[in-house]
Amino acid sequence: MMHPPRHRLRDYANGASEITTRLLVEAHLALCPTCPQLVRERCDPQARLPEATISDEIGLPSFHRVWAAVEQSEAKRRMPEASVVPVAVLAALPDPAGWHWRSPWPSRVKFTLLTRDIDTNSALYLSYYAPRSRFPRHRHLGLEESVILAGGYQNGDVHVEAGDWVTGAPGTEHTPETGPDEDCWCLSRIEPPGLDFFGWRGWLQRCRR
Repeated sequence: MMHPPRHRLRDYANGASEITTRLLVEAHLALCPTCPQLVRERCDPQARLPEATISDEIGLPSFHRVWAAVEQSEAKRRMPEASVVPVAVLAALPDPAGWHWRSPWPSRVKFTLLTRDIDTNSALYLSYYAPRSRFPRHRHLGLEESVILAGGYQNGDVHVEAGDWVTGAPGTEHTPETGPDEDCWCLSRIEPPGLDFFGWRGWLQRCRR
C-alpha cells in the first residue's frame, strides 16, 4: 500500500491540516492498517484538552441532538454514491443528495466537487470510474493527491488499489484507466491552479476561462 508523506501525517496529528487535506488523510487512515499508529506516535503530547468544567457539562448537547446527528450520518450513507466514503469523511461533507455529478464525455467517468478550503482554495472531489473507462489525459498544474476508496485503476506502469495514496506532482501527466472487470472510487484533493486537459477538452476548458 502507498502511504501519505510523513509531513501530512504529522500535520494531521497536530491539527494543522486544512479541511481538504484532513479529510483525505482520514480516508487513508480508514483503509490503512499501519498509518493510524504513526499518527498516534506523532501527536503532540503538549496539545492536551483543557480540564472539563461544570459549564462544559451543562453545555453538552442533549441525547436527542446526538442521536439525530447519528441518524443523519446513517441517512447519508444510504445514498449509493456515499456508501463508499468513510464515515469520518462523510460526516464533514454536505448532504449527498445535493452532490452535482459531472462527466467528461464520452468517458465512462463521473466526478463531483465535495468541498473547498476557503483559505487555500484547494478542492476535494469524489470520482467514479466504471469498468473499461479512462479519465481524459491531463496535466497537473497544481499538486493532486488522491486516495483510492474502492477498486483500483492503472496509473501508467502502476496499478493502484483501495487505500493507496497517489500523488500527481505539478507538471506530471497521466490517463488513469480501469480494466474490464474493475471499477474504482477515488477521493482527490487538487490545489490551484488545477489541471489542464489535452485535445478538444483542453480547447473547451480554455474557452470557459
